[in-house]
Amino acid sequence: MRRRTVMMNEKAVSEAIGFILILGLVLTGIGLVTLYGYPVLVKEQSNTDVRNMERAMIVIQNDMKSLCFKNVPYKEATLQVSGGTLEVINADGTAPKFRIDGTENGGTDFNVEFSPGALIYRSDRGTEVITLENGAVMTRQEGATGSAMLAEPRWFYDGPTKTLVVYLMKITADERMAKSGMATVRMSLTSTEPRSYAPTGDIQMTYSPDAGNNLSVAWENYLTGSLKMSGSGGTYTLSGVKKLVIKEYEIKILGI
Repeated sequence: MRRRTVMMNEKAVSEAIGFILILGLVLTGIGLVTLYGYPVLVKEQSNTDVRNMERAMIVIQNDMKSLCFKNVPYKEATLQVSGGTLEVINADGTAPKFRIDGTENGGTDFNVEFSPGALIYRSDRGTEVITLENGAVMTRQEGATGSAMLAEPRWFYDGPTKTLVVYLMKITADERMAKSGMATVRMSLTSTEPRSYAPTGDIQMTYSPDAGNNLSVAWENYLTGSLKMSGSGGTYTLSGVKKLVIKEYEIKILGI
């Protein structure tokens, strides 16, 4: 009798130890997944949200081109703003600024100063910032100095005729707007102002960035790359231009 009781007690102890070991393995596995797996899942979700917003910004850019170049009076785009906030920055009196300077035949100086406003998406899970500014879609990292252009504006220089065409797109709104979740960006073209110049000498373009959303690297790469301008640090020149065409479009954001 005594020997049987001892054996039963030893059996109960071994089962308890086995349960503790299995429980420990399970908890260790959960801890490892939480420690290493969860941040990866959050990062992947953030990357997915950013890629979706990049595509959405390009869709809005194309809608703005339809307003400006196809005489469409009104456009709207519905998008999912996930993992961040979409904000409308009114153009009036705000940075950044573009300035175009030159001298016409007869020695008359001209300058065009322009504030474009912007649509800005800022990620809540990461550091990504996506901006639609003056017809271009750009991306940067919060706190970093660099930036890159995802979709270029519709500017061009025709070498044989020496004609520079610049389309300026101004974003305005009656009030400051910001939205997360489902958003419908509603916009209309309110005014168009074409201007033409016959310059002599160089055309100088100056870009003054917004200190809180500096996109100067993206614009410099575009102006010195696609438009073949010279210069750096925010001031760029193009020589030999015989005709300069500037068309300014004002796009009003009615709601998001």
